[in-house]
Amino acid sequence: MDTEAIALIVDEPIAGHFYWVLQKQDGTDCRPVDAAEGPMPTYGAAMMAGIAALQRRHDERGGPPTVH
Repeated sequence: MDTEAIALIVDEPIAGHFYWVLQKQDGTDCRPVDAAEGPMPTYGAAMMAGIAALQRRHDERGGPPTVH
């Protein structure tokens, strides 16, 4: 079983520009493992895109099917 923990973060470095970032914690440090290529117009859009990226990562790693 893969126990890799990935956090989904939504950041707004400039007003109205939302980016999702997938981060993995290595000890006391966090490092990005994937991120949005460009800004999203809303927090919700960035969150949904980040969830989709997290799901793709899960599927590529051969994880068990998720229940919808």
